[in-house]
Amino acid sequence: MILKPLLDQLSSVTDDELRRALQEEHLSITADKYTTAFSCIAVAYKLRAFDFAVRTEPPDITEESLLQNRQRASIVFLAFTALQYMRSEHLERGLDHVKEESPLRPFRDIFRSGCARHGEDTFAQHIRNSLAHGSFEFAQQKLEVMFVDRDWTAVVSFDDLWDLCRHVHRLYHIAFFLADRSTSVEMQQL
Repeated sequence: MILKPLLDQLSSVTDDELRRALQEEHLSITADKYTTAFSCIAVAYKLRAFDFAVRTEPPDITEESLLQNRQRASIVFLAFTALQYMRSEHLERGLDHVKEESPLRPFRDIFRSGCARHGEDTFAQHIRNSLAHGSFEFAQQKLEVMFVDRDWTAVVSFDDLWDLCRHVHRLYHIAFFLADRSTSVEMQQL
């Protein structure tokens, strides 16, 4: 799966454009379930930073192996959090109806990628299935993950997967902000 062109399109959408488009489409989501998810994201970022002061693992594990395992753990945990735990049917299905010129189109396209016909699993669904009940493997020498869901397989670089998750977090963060903001405006009007 070649994600680079879709990720480049996501990068070109500013936060202001995203906020405006979500408001126009009336797409927002509440933060009740996702408060924990954003805490999980912080842990994944901390794992990727490799900046741990205390070494509690067995002394026979090399520093290089330890760093490699932390990076692998962080990318899987991040993908699980972004694509499985944080999943919002309301938001993802709302993207189905955005116009071609909408700043939300790149988000729709990346959520729907890999799906040639209506009813087929999308790239995001296959990744979710791989993480939940399929399998995934790390390349030995490359920073890539191979996801397997039944007869579907995709190899994704760590960097592309990291960018995808970062954009999903950005989308959800702005959608949460809109939901929280509209709730506080309603409360002020009472």
